[in-house]
Amino acid sequence: MSLSFWLMPIVGGVIGWVTNLIAIRMLFRPRRPIRIPLLGVTVHGLLPSRQEQLAQSIGRAVAEEIISLAEVLDRVDIPGLREELVAAVSRHVEERLQGSMARLLPSQWRAALVGYVQDVVARETGLLMDSLIERVRGRVEETIDLEALVAEKILALNLDELEALVIRLAGRELRAIVVLGAVLGFLIGLGQMGLTLLLLRASNPG
Repeated sequence: MSLSFWLMPIVGGVIGWVTNLIAIRMLFRPRRPIRIPLLGVTVHGLLPSRQEQLAQSIGRAVAEEIISLAEVLDRVDIPGLREELVAAVSRHVEERLQGSMARLLPSQWRAALVGYVQDVVARETGLLMDSLIERVRGRVEETIDLEALVAEKILALNLDELEALVIRLAGRELRAIVVLGAVLGFLIGLGQMGLTLLLLRASNPG
C-alpha cells in the first residue's frame, strides 16, 4: 500500500478541521464585503452582514419567547414596596407633627393626634399607592418596547464586541464543532481506506 493510502484518515481529519474552522471564522470575517472578480462572488461575514436582522430577531425572541416586560414587572415586590412607602410617609408625618405646634399639646393629646393622623395618612397613602403603582405599571408597559430595546443594545455593539460576546457565550461549542469536523473527516478517511481496500481485493481476487 502506498503512503497516500495510509494518510487518508489524517488528510480527511485535517480537511474537516480546516473546513469547520474557516466556516466559523466566516461568521465574523471579513468585516467588509470582498468581491472575488473571477468568481463573481462577494464574501462577507455572517454577523457583519446581518447584524441588524440578527438584532431584531434576538430582540423579538427575547420579548416573545424568553421574557416579557409584564413578567419583569411581576417580579417586582409590589406589596413590599407599598408597605415601605406607607411606612416612610407615616414616619415623615410623625416627625413633622412632633416638631410642629402639636408639641405644645399635652403628651396624651399629642400621642392621640399623631396616632390618628398616622392612621389616616397610612390608609389614604395605601389607596393612593395602589392607584399610582398601577398607573406607573401601565405607563411602563406602554412606553418601553423590550424587543426594540434589546435590538438597540445589540446594534450598539461594534463588531469586535459582538464577536467577543458570541465567543464568550458559545466558545466551547464552537471549538467542539471544529474538533467534530476533524473527527468526522478522520472517520470518512477510514471509510475511504476500507472502500479502497475492498475495491482492490475485488479487482485482484487472487
